Amino acid sequence: LAAYFLAIFYALIPSKAQTARHIFSIFASCTLYLSLFSLQGFLELMAMCMIVYFGLYSFRKNSWTPVIIFYYVLGHFCVRLFIVQILTTNAKKFDATTPMMVLVIKLTSFAWNVYDGTKDDKDLIPEFRQRAVRKFPNILEFYGYVFFFAAFLVGPAFDFNDYREYTNGEGVFATVNEKGVKRKLPSRLWPTLRALFGGILWMGIFIKFSKPLNYEVCATEEYATQWPFWKRFLFMQAAGIAARSKFYTAWLLSEGACNLVGIGYTGISPETGKPVWDRARNVSILGFELAENPKVLIDNWNTRTGGWLKNCVYLRMVKPGQKPGGLVTFTTFLVSALWHGFHLGYYLTFTMGALYSMVGRTLRRNIRPLFLEPSNLVAYKPVYDFLGWLFTWTSINFIAVPFSLWALDKSIAAWAAVGYYALVGQVVIYVVMEFLGGAQYAKGLGKRAGAHSRSVSEEVPLNTRNVDVADEHDKVLPSEESISSRLRKRK
Repeated sequence: LAAYFLAIFYALIPSKAQTARHIFSIFASCTLYLSLFSLQGFLELMAMCMIVYFGLYSFRKNSWTPVIIFYYVLGHFCVRLFIVQILTTNAKKFDATTPMMVLVIKLTSFAWNVYDGTKDDKDLIPEFRQRAVRKFPNILEFYGYVFFFAAFLVGPAFDFNDYREYTNGEGVFATVNEKGVKRKLPSRLWPTLRALFGGILWMGIFIKFSKPLNYEVCATEEYATQWPFWKRFLFMQAAGIAARSKFYTAWLLSEGACNLVGIGYTGISPETGKPVWDRARNVSILGFELAENPKVLIDNWNTRTGGWLKNCVYLRMVKPGQKPGGLVTFTTFLVSALWHGFHLGYYLTFTMGALYSMVGRTLRRNIRPLFLEPSNLVAYKPVYDFLGWLFTWTSINFIAVPFSLWALDKSIAAWAAVGYYALVGQVVIYVVMEFLGGAQYAKGLGKRAGAHSRSVSEEVPLNTRNVDVADEHDKVLPSEESISSRLRKRK
């Protein structure tokens, strides 16, 4: 909430005073950090950023530079996490590693984007081309980016080009169009209030329900032995919502602060002609809670971190023209687990998440076409969609248990109390579909029903909401063109 107060003073800085904007962000973030944590921790962040900056300044054309920086930044962060989470007995849910998590995303993304900026456009896939940093920043602009106050503590971590366009008043932030005519940027009031009051609402839900509806209850003997199964099952679903409420609170409040200063503005939607404010959006709550398959659910959760994993890990492991495989998927989830820390519960969640993603993919590829036109089973699509939502939602509430409990013994106890329902169900589905002929049977049924068998070339792009059949793991790269990228092309 302090960022809202600071945003009022930030708005008083003229848009042409870029240096003043950088200095204000650095000073404001320093103040926020020191009010919560130690000076030593802040100096550590400053030093880590300096190493990355001068490493890129000297060796940005070397293909190994972003790789080495990625290992250095993530490795440094992992050491800090190990000290805080393992060697410290009184580990907290919010500590000095939280802003460092955001910094890891910014620094590693910046390294890859700077390296991409040394290459020709023809050598880059669209995902990399739009983020490539063509002009290396001075050190003040760099620190203004990594310490941008509105998103310093909990994110979101947007790309350097977003920050540069905003502070320089370029692209969608330009107050003069290509013809030299002045234009007024859309009002920030509603986007700011929507996120602010949404965050306050979820804060109230968290305060009210986080203790009575806590995953910790699922690990108790009373829960496992005295509650009937239906009650245990329903409680786990409610606890999942209560656990997510703290993330909704933090992300919505941060989004509101970014919208208040204006950096959350994306441009005018080419489809609706209305302003889009999703640059700082890290979650779509309805999109997540009502997702009909794991792909849509993952796409709507912690989207900025998901974009980082995709652009700095997933796509970097795949050569253009090749299809990503299971190893790429597993490695991406492993990096995500390391980024969160060393509690064994994280690795249970993300290992299960990899299986969750693969099961969702095989169901979408083989079962969903049965209920799409021109199949004669299309009348049953609402039933399929409901069952897909039920499978997706109840599975994620099961998968998230270890993420919240941290401890391995508690996590296993909680899963055992509900019969490992999501784990057993997903293993059975995957084995039947991939190894016992389920996929072939579904394809045969589809032919008899007149279903259309979709090829890779017909699958929809990444980062769109129309993901009925397509999945990022099924695609041959290159791929995506999101709303944000289309808006950049319209500049």
